[in-house]
Amino acid sequence: MNKSTLIPLGISIALVIAAAIAYYITFGAVSRLQEESFLLAQEMAAALDKEERINRAERTLQSIDSQEAAIFGYLVSDETVVDFLEILEGVEEQTGVEIEVVSVASSEADAFNINLTIEGQFKNVMQTLGAIEKLPAFISIEKGTVETIVREGEIDDGVWTASAAYSVRKK
Repeated sequence: MNKSTLIPLGISIALVIAAAIAYYITFGAVSRLQEESFLLAQEMAAALDKEERINRAERTLQSIDSQEAAIFGYLVSDETVVDFLEILEGVEEQTGVEIEVVSVASSEADAFNINLTIEGQFKNVMQTLGAIEKLPAFISIEKGTVETIVREGEIDDGVWTASAAYSVRKK
């Protein structure tokens, strides 16, 4: 081989070697960048998943809070017992009877014991007894009697009286 072919051959081999070295350097850099981007993508997915779980937990807590508020709305406290008795007055106006609260006592069983009398037409008295049980409170009738009123030895067919004892759950 002569010198004129060895020089281009040497240059060609040097260029091939330089290209191979550049390829491996570039391949290594690209591989590292791909690995970093894969790890970042995994971190982002984990962060988004964590954020979704946090949002779901917040929605669950809000739902629990609203349900708890709704349940506590059905309980009567020492501060709201007067408001509850005013609701009873509203029932009195709606049904056209006279309601007299005889006694209100707080029991050890986390309840208020309310004794009352209802006076009016039989139908209205019975509707009032039912309406009281349907008030927005945890309320139950413990005992009750319904009888007609006797005045001066005569029975008044139009007027009835009911005595009832209710138990209303406390907060």
